[in-house]
Amino acid sequence: MKKIILLFLLISTKSVFAQSEREITYGLFAGGIYSKMSNLPDVIVPKGIYDGYTLKEEGKFGGAGGFFINWKYPYAKLAIQTEVSYSGQSTDLNYEDIKGLKYKMTFAFNYINVGAQLKFYPYKGFYIGAGPYVGFNISGDNIKYSSNAQEIFAESGVPFETDANVQKVLRESLSGKNYFYGMLAAGYEFSSNFSIGARYAIGLSDALMTEENGHRYSENKNKVNSISLIIGYSFDFDDLGNF
Repeated sequence: MKKIILLFLLISTKSVFAQSEREITYGLFAGGIYSKMSNLPDVIVPKGIYDGYTLKEEGKFGGAGGFFINWKYPYAKLAIQTEVSYSGQSTDLNYEDIKGLKYKMTFAFNYINVGAQLKFYPYKGFYIGAGPYVGFNISGDNIKYSSNAQEIFAESGVPFETDANVQKVLRESLSGKNYFYGMLAAGYEFSSNFSIGARYAIGLSDALMTEENGHRYSENKNKVNSISLIIGYSFDFDDLGNF
């Protein structure tokens, strides 16, 4: 998969518009990201097992930042931007039942993202863009668990698992994995080299793996969608006109 991404970056940046006059810039960007992983309730509690509970996903905010190279073709009003970035993306799964039991699972994953987008400039520095990306999960076992089980069951004689044991089982049974996504973007690049932008990422492949287990955790298509706001700063490649 890494080879495919690298080949795509080489083809898109070296071959497309190879004969056109272009402006090459590079820079950094950073911002905030809000993301959510889908279908988590069906992973933890299969449908039809029992009633009298609620189980809801809740997206969370995180940070993102990275490095980019932008190949702009002014006469065509087009650019190709390749990127490598980091993002911290989490989802909470909140449970509550009629017996008063509450717990929260946090799927707190970190990604190295690689991809490229084709950008169109309809007016001055304003652009819209789209392209394919892949997120490489670098913290696939970072699943956290907390509950009020100790408070509810400790003196009742009802057997229960400690939070530490449940968290251990979750990390052994579930793991975040690499996934593909599509990026839609819009923003404005100022003459001062600063830029602002908004992005919407649409998950295209499963981002969570369920191992064989004895706890009824089931495999599902868990896709990650996110919205991010970023600011960036670019530098000119003045001496690399033939790059």
